[in-house]
Amino acid sequence: MSLIGTLFDAPSRLTALDPLAARAGAVADRLLPTGRVRGWLHGRPFGHPAHPAMAQLPVGTSVSALLLDVAAAVLPAGRALHAPARGLSAVALASAVPTAVAGWADYTGLHVDQQRTALVHATGNAVAVACWGASLVAGRRAPLLRSAGTLAAGAAGALGGHLAYRWAAGPNHAEHLPHLAGDGSPVDIGALEDLPDGQLTQRSVGDAPVCVLRRGSSVRALTDTCTHLGAGLHGGEVREGADGPEVVCPWHGSAFRFDDGRVVGGPATAPQPTVDVRVVDGRVLARVDAPPRS
Repeated sequence: MSLIGTLFDAPSRLTALDPLAARAGAVADRLLPTGRVRGWLHGRPFGHPAHPAMAQLPVGTSVSALLLDVAAAVLPAGRALHAPARGLSAVALASAVPTAVAGWADYTGLHVDQQRTALVHATGNAVAVACWGASLVAGRRAPLLRSAGTLAAGAAGALGGHLAYRWAAGPNHAEHLPHLAGDGSPVDIGALEDLPDGQLTQRSVGDAPVCVLRRGSSVRALTDTCTHLGAGLHGGEVREGADGPEVVCPWHGSAFRFDDGRVVGGPATAPQPTVDVRVVDGRVLARVDAPPRS
């Protein structure tokens, strides 16, 4: 592994952070509103996490401020550029607050090794915010503080990208399942009478695991790998929703509607790939549908 990769992986092994990680998660669960507000913080209405998109504003404005400060240092009449740079830092400071709240909401649905990395990421962003705030009242040292804040935010952002792509915090963990389910033809997954009534069970369509719910002679199914972090949904619980039965993930409580895979609760943002099920002569035939749209 490269030196940078090794460096970015290091926070995930800092077990000394675990007590702080647990407290941060508990505080977030107490303070952040649940239900629809938490869904917006996760980015559920958009079909993908909101935090990375929101981060573009503080990062973009702080980089713009840095460029203005550089121009002010090299241009003969560049001192006038410090004022707009100061305004951009103020925007970065203000936009960092809701961005951090969205990230904090996502943090509550991570594994502990991911949370360790997220804490270091958050610390870097806190340093950036402190520098941007101090620059607003620092006089001559303001450009230096603005630059330091932007560098800290850049390093924290790089670690955040590593958390998302190396440690898979945020991507859809079920996108590949329709591609593992064969050629799209219905597959016999067993006899109706062999499925436990009222309980979740796992079957396979091609190489794709599916979560099956039988209620009497009616059978519903979703792909089994939770889109949030990859848990097996068949180990979760069934609940009755406003539009029919829903499955609740056993890991972080993401809830999906059986009929269309829609996310109706928890930290997941991507819908669950659905499974078309028919019962023919006592046999259950299943076909994984194409990747769902948000």
